[in-house]
Amino acid sequence: MIDVSKQTVKVECSECNRSINVTLKQVANEALIKCKCGQEIQLKDSNGTNKKAINDVNKSFKDLERTLKNFGK
Repeated sequence: MIDVSKQTVKVECSECNRSINVTLKQVANEALIKCKCGQEIQLKDSNGTNKKAINDVNKSFKDLERTLKNFGK
C-alpha cells in the first residue's frame, strides 16, 4: 500500500538558503530538523492540516485497494 507520509517536500534553510528534503510525516509531527550549516528548523503543521491530509489520502488509498480486491468477486 502507498503511504503518502513517506513522500518528501523541500524546505529552505533561512540561514544558508539550502534546500532540505523532509518527509510529510516530519512536517505532520512538527519535527526539529537540522541543516548542514547547523541551523535548526522547527517544522510547523498549521492547525494539523498536513496530518489530516495524510490521513485522508492514506484512507482513500486503502479504500481503493479494498475496492480493487473486491472488484473481481
